[in-house]
Amino acid sequence: MTTTASGFTQPPLPQPHEQELVSLFLKFIRSIRDQQLPDSLSSVCLSPAPRNHAHGAQESTTFIRALQASLNARKHRRPSTLADLRSYTTRILKFSRWEERDIRSISCRECRNLLNTHFGKSAHIFGKARTVLHSIFSHAERQGWCEHNPVDGIDTRPLYEEKIRALTLKEIRALMEAADTENLRDMDAALRLMLWCGVRPGEMQRLKWRDIDRRENCVYIDSNASKTGGTRAIPLRGAARKLRRMQFPPEERIAPRNWLRQWARLRRRAGLLHWQRDALRHTFASFHLKYFHNLYLLQEEMGHRDSHLLRTRYLNLRNISARGAHVFFNME
Repeated sequence: MTTTASGFTQPPLPQPHEQELVSLFLKFIRSIRDQQLPDSLSSVCLSPAPRNHAHGAQESTTFIRALQASLNARKHRRPSTLADLRSYTTRILKFSRWEERDIRSISCRECRNLLNTHFGKSAHIFGKARTVLHSIFSHAERQGWCEHNPVDGIDTRPLYEEKIRALTLKEIRALMEAADTENLRDMDAALRLMLWCGVRPGEMQRLKWRDIDRRENCVYIDSNASKTGGTRAIPLRGAARKLRRMQFPPEERIAPRNWLRQWARLRRRAGLLHWQRDALRHTFASFHLKYFHNLYLLQEEMGHRDSHLLRTRYLNLRNISARGAHVFFNME
């Protein structure tokens, strides 16, 4: 920095290489005005950006191949889950006719029309079909077969589920009496576990007698049997305590092979013709909270990650008294 005779500070003069940069910059500005870049900058400014070969470099594929690849990536899932996936993917293929379509060419609008037209009868079916379709495009996107997932632009539908009431003590006794008849005794243990331990029907079909710990007085539901993949131990309370006295081979399943048919027969024998899905599990949750007054304990034994679902869907304490809850957990 230098000082002039008038006292003003003058910035230092640019060095030779700085002068070249300034000159080049001025040329660049003039070239923009004239719509032409100088040769010294055209190679930098106009050359295309290098492509990222790690993502999106693969060629596209047909929808049917992407669907098959998506199913193959989930072949380790449970047979019931795979059967559900195949059911929905079969319907998607039937109604869409996208088998030989380039997966990149399928638009959000086409996906929305497919879901609304063929899976729009209920929010539950719509949601499951949307999930399956979304998973196909997500897998294709990870493989580089498409740049985005068109299902992302489709909103889910709100679920307005019917409030499920807990069974009355009279209805519970009717089920127990029905399970004590000759042709339905193979349902007795399963009924006790679902009512007094809150075991899900799907988990019930995977439990074996080795999962009953008589010394610790509990039933273990490990990750292979659990719906959510978590492990939990549920105390044998109420009428479920009878399982400690039952003797069966450890590797034998607790539920009978013809589970669904026997379960329908049991309900009819008990006179419960109008049946709400998961009524036994909801009954367990409602009586449990009324008796123990411990939402965290209930959440742990139900196998829920948080209490939101319990608060919004499961708990129905209407017409359940403290005395009724006491009777429930002391039944034999």
